[in-house]
Amino acid sequence: MIMANDAGTQAHAAELAFAVHAAPIHAASVSRLIGYWADHGLTIRRDLRQIVTAIDDFVVAIHDERVVGCGALETVGGGIGEIRSIAVDAAVGKVGAGRAVMEALFAKAHLRGIDTLVLLTKIPDFFTRFGFEAIEFDAVPGEYAALIAAQSGRTFEGKTIMRRVLVPQVPVVQVAPVMTGVEAR
Repeated sequence: MIMANDAGTQAHAAELAFAVHAAPIHAASVSRLIGYWADHGLTIRRDLRQIVTAIDDFVVAIHDERVVGCGALETVGGGIGEIRSIAVDAAVGKVGAGRAVMEALFAKAHLRGIDTLVLLTKIPDFFTRFGFEAIEFDAVPGEYAALIAAQSGRTFEGKTIMRRVLVPQVPVVQVAPVMTGVEAR
């Protein structure tokens, strides 16, 4: 929820994208976004069937009632998750779609109990803004290296390997005020 103190801030907040868990109705839009960036060599193409099958891994950014960004979190195992298929509509201006997607994926990782995120990218500067750091191959978690090796067409070559260790979220607990004998009557 966005709260604003003045009309100018409220107008700016209305211009920003927000992220939600993806649903099957979003699959065609996700496919279109990923396809665009796959054509430019920046992500791996996923067909509609793959997206529908993995829809629970996706989040989408919404702006002006349409999908303008997406990303996925694949659980690797051993507390490790892979960020995949980050794509933002190139025709949309700076509406925070990439930020909304990344923050939603971090929240999804916390919900899944994932404490380490990894990814492969040709554009590391984007991910550095979100706390990712480049790592050498010898620092790649074994579970992740095995996943990449098992998937046809995926390789570490020509890409930056990045990692972010998540800080555990402290659960928020609301505590009722202590009542004295006088207040309880």
